[in-house]
Amino acid sequence: MKNLICTLLCLMAGCIVQAQTPAAYSMPNGAGTLVIGTTGNSADRWLDKEDTLVKEKRLGIRHIPLKDTQGFILEITNLSLPDSARIAWAIGGFDSPQAGTRIAPEYCKDNVFNVEGNLITVYHGKVMQLKVTQALVPPCPDIRLCNGRKQDTPMTLFQSGKKTDAPVLCGITSIKKGEKAYLCLYKPNRSADYTYYMLPRLVQSLTVQP
Repeated sequence: MKNLICTLLCLMAGCIVQAQTPAAYSMPNGAGTLVIGTTGNSADRWLDKEDTLVKEKRLGIRHIPLKDTQGFILEITNLSLPDSARIAWAIGGFDSPQAGTRIAPEYCKDNVFNVEGNLITVYHGKVMQLKVTQALVPPCPDIRLCNGRKQDTPMTLFQSGKKTDAPVLCGITSIKKGEKAYLCLYKPNRSADYTYYMLPRLVQSLTVQP
């Protein structure tokens, strides 16, 4: 009996580790969540703030809130990883009523994604109250519509297929050692009409010391 209890406790502990929540970056009102991970080089996991790559300063992640609109920029720097390092990202959950710690599949159902190069336009909300959120992503050879109910690892999501009632958009990009990549999630307006190649300068202006 004691052995059985120990076995069950070990299994439960294993489940807890596998279910570890990645670091999620949400819009202030919850309308959209971004998660990032690493894949390749025998790694396939979502990144959280306690990940060894971050703690050992092999990968730098900065979250910069925008001033002209609701939203943020995520700056990712390859500090010491091989040139083959690949970063996975996923966005979804645009019907969430509040900021969350993950992309919740139940808030993905009616999200519609339109991809034009580095610019992603997301249509969400009720038909008569349609809302728009935009995202800017690094150059990706393959951006896919994926199944938001299969988010165990980045590759699980990336290879999950687009047949789902919980659509999530996922991409994978390479970042060479010493280089940066940017992800931006925001509400567009006249003052917030960005392109991907504006983001480095925008980050500089938002982080300059007065």
